[in-house]
Amino acid sequence: MQKMDCQAIGYGYIIIPKALLKEQLIDCSPHEGEIEAFLKLLVKVNYSETKLTDHQRRTIVCKRGESLHSYRSWSAIFHWPTSRTYRFIQQLKTNGIIEIIPHNDTTALHIRVVNYENWTNISTLLNEKKENTQKISDEKFRLFWDDYHNILQLPKENIAKAQRIWKKLSEKEQQLAIDHIEDYYYHQANTKFMLHACSYLSNKAFLNEYEY
Repeated sequence: MQKMDCQAIGYGYIIIPKALLKEQLIDCSPHEGEIEAFLKLLVKVNYSETKLTDHQRRTIVCKRGESLHSYRSWSAIFHWPTSRTYRFIQQLKTNGIIEIIPHNDTTALHIRVVNYENWTNISTLLNEKKENTQKISDEKFRLFWDDYHNILQLPKENIAKAQRIWKKLSEKEQQLAIDHIEDYYYHQANTKFMLHACSYLSNKAFLNEYEY
């Protein structure tokens, strides 16, 4: 199975009830491929934390997104030979899709799906995406703030107000505000009347049209 691009998860979800998916995967053909096998794995890992007791009566905590099936058990689930199952699970590990949790006191195969919440909880992904978008916006504002005052040689005043105005701009407008600072500066006949950053943003002076 190929290494997965985590960004691909951000392109949307097809929501299928876990019970329905499990029902449909029970009688899959032995010729089913790796995608089907991975879906089975997602269905089989724990949705909530459980405590399991091994044959030596030792308790093992199996958390959400984890599983304690043996290679032989996974072979039965996948309808594959054990050798193919072993190669598949090792490939998932190599590609960073799962982790294998070692235990000194048991030979059980304890696996964890990496970023399990991204596969099962869309709100988590949306929150991460929102945080990333906000971080990018904040970084672009800092770039604008520094460039604007370096080019126009104006005092850095009212940053909080400027940030509030900045957040109301679209991503495209934010980029235009950065890109057109020099255009605005070079077309001012009198530098005494140059707009401060807040006014530049609120008036959307970055959309001014000039004759060249």
